[in-house]
Amino acid sequence: MNFTVSQKEFFDALQKVIGVVPPKTTISILTCILLDLRSGKLSLTGTDLEISITTTLDVNSSEEGSVAIPAKILVEIVRELPDVPLNIFSDADNKVTIKTEKGEYKLSTQPKEDFPQISVEEGELSFQMDSGLLGRMAEQTMFAVSADELRPALTGINMELLPGEIRFVATDGHRLAKITVSNGMIADDVRRNLIIPTKTLHLLLRNFEDDANVGLQIGEDHIVFTLDRAVVYSKLISGTYPNYERVLPKDNELRLQINRELLISSLRRVSIFSSSLTHQVRLMVAAEEVTVRSEDIEFGAEAKEVIPASFNGEWLQIGYNSNYLMDVLRHLDGEEVVFELKDATSAAILKPVERREGEEVLMLLMPIRINEASQAPASESSYSAE
Repeated sequence: MNFTVSQKEFFDALQKVIGVVPPKTTISILTCILLDLRSGKLSLTGTDLEISITTTLDVNSSEEGSVAIPAKILVEIVRELPDVPLNIFSDADNKVTIKTEKGEYKLSTQPKEDFPQISVEEGELSFQMDSGLLGRMAEQTMFAVSADELRPALTGINMELLPGEIRFVATDGHRLAKITVSNGMIADDVRRNLIIPTKTLHLLLRNFEDDANVGLQIGEDHIVFTLDRAVVYSKLISGTYPNYERVLPKDNELRLQINRELLISSLRRVSIFSSSLTHQVRLMVAAEEVTVRSEDIEFGAEAKEVIPASFNGEWLQIGYNSNYLMDVLRHLDGEEVVFELKDATSAAILKPVERREGEEVLMLLMPIRINEASQAPASESSYSAE
């Protein structure tokens, strides 16, 4: 194998693959990236056996071939090189040399035959999605996934394929994010639920370039995303996603409308004075304003700010985890957001005032119970995600 490529192009390609390489594993070949050169196209592949990524780039080549190179040292040396042409070639001694005008760097390789071959059988269902839409759906839900490995279904994104629409749902029991897109991509006879690992979507977004569309191919236990210059294969998370529909409130008749950025800025300042244990902030909601308040009894610190708003109910005080609330607000679009409320102890529904055509975004957030009498640490409400 012998080829020449610019440092920037090669490093950018490595960055798209390195995220799937496991930092610790008993299978040493998985710490490698497979480089395969055919007809002037270099393919870089990484895998952890659950997820596999292959990205390609054009190079000037004089000899085809393939090698498996330890990913960590390869990325580290290429990162430190200046943006100059790199001549990369292999020899008969299981070595790969990276050569520049002023330097030469030799790396040992592992047997390329040991690198896993991911066999992708024909999918049961395939369709195309706009890359911008897929990226937006992923970004507006991934933040709400659970980190609890004891509930593996909640560590991924629930993708629902229904006649004429696609839904992405994520929840950790304290908050829920849901986006529904209706644009006729899914046939009328399709009904399918699949749970995609969050890591897969993060890696997919890293591989987006100027792709107008993404091809999706869904099998019984896997999904394949096909881009112009990359292919991402992933096993699906087994299990059944909880029935989230039953926790979505249907009778939240109180409506609070407020400027999103104004509320985020206020929360960032006021939450500095909140308890490090609960991160609690209180929203004291009146007809034309909201008072954002927090206090840390242990250190005698407190803060409050008043911002304009519109509310159709009586005075109401609600406690929230400020980190969760800011996360939800950051992942909503538009200038204004609406809180649909029932009372101080029930889940709130948050939506953008302006919505994109064919899209519906909904966020659910559980409150923190406020203990006025004892000033004891507040308990954080959650719902059963079973």
